[in-house]
Amino acid sequence: MDIVSNPGGNNMRSPFFLFFRSVFLSLLLLVGMVFPLFAQATETQLTATFAGDVYLGGSLESIVLKNPAYPFLFIRELCTQSDLFFVNLEGPLSTRGDIYVEKTFTFRSNPQVVKCLIEGGLNVISLANNHIMDYGPEALADTIAVLNENGIYHAGAGSDLAQARKPALIEKNMIKVAFLSYNCTYPLEFNAGVNKPGTARGIDRYIIEDVKNARSLADLVVISFHWSAELLKERKPYQAYFAKLAIDSGAHLVIGHHPHVIQGVEVYKHGLIVYSLGNFIFASRSKSVQDGLILKVQFTTSGLKTATFYPININNLQVNFQPTPLTGREARRVLSELQTLSEPYGALIKIIDNHGVINF
Repeated sequence: MDIVSNPGGNNMRSPFFLFFRSVFLSLLLLVGMVFPLFAQATETQLTATFAGDVYLGGSLESIVLKNPAYPFLFIRELCTQSDLFFVNLEGPLSTRGDIYVEKTFTFRSNPQVVKCLIEGGLNVISLANNHIMDYGPEALADTIAVLNENGIYHAGAGSDLAQARKPALIEKNMIKVAFLSYNCTYPLEFNAGVNKPGTARGIDRYIIEDVKNARSLADLVVISFHWSAELLKERKPYQAYFAKLAIDSGAHLVIGHHPHVIQGVEVYKHGLIVYSLGNFIFASRSKSVQDGLILKVQFTTSGLKTATFYPININNLQVNFQPTPLTGREARRVLSELQTLSEPYGALIKIIDNHGVINF
């Protein structure tokens, strides 16, 4: 087809050219609209579960040695449907060692109880606490060896300070997560040194340096602190200071242990602070410890997406070392208490059915 010149000297486009150009531009517009939605829908996600203090010794030890799955009878589905499952392990897994420091309570469990951790789907553990060194360096070394042999990651204690401060690095669903753990309790003799086994002490400089280093190695950083005081439901000022320091340094999530009871939660900048989840599976029949929380967090490479809190009955006079999800009025009672404890920190927790939700 001939092209006719116009008076201005420019060539007129053929009807076919104009038609195909219109189709091409429409396709470009469609791709521009659809691709972001597709990318959002297919964004890589990771689900992690967090629970409180675990001690499998004492009167519980013989039970789990006989039946490792026993404590998870009522919570297996809740615990195992995650990419990561994190708890704080109170006391070494060892039959060796002597009492390292005289104290009221000393904990130790048979190394074979590791089968219970495996049955529950646990794959990352904090060792930074006031019981992991109860039986000294030998028992700590045995614990680390048992966890390594069974593919369970750990952070917060080691053969020296460098190892205790070293992050546990895990990759799931193409997302890399770094875990760091710090002990802010006593005795101070449990703390690691340059050539001394022990726990990573919660110190400003360590937190800043370690979190920044972990952030350079991973997409997400999770920090565990063993802190506060037993049975205390209100946070102490230093808890908020350390938690916010960690998030300011690049952490996404801070999890607290040690009080054995629930403390409040706080949303700070891009991160979430859970001051205490309470106990989880703990060989004690204390009347003072009745409620705990299991936290399930959905992450993307860019950070937190949702945090869901599941209340559990951990009163062993009732559940006999088998944490049980709470429902109905009892679930609402615990979640309402969590709301009340969190209100001073500005956290808004929405209660939906038997759990509490924070969306980011």
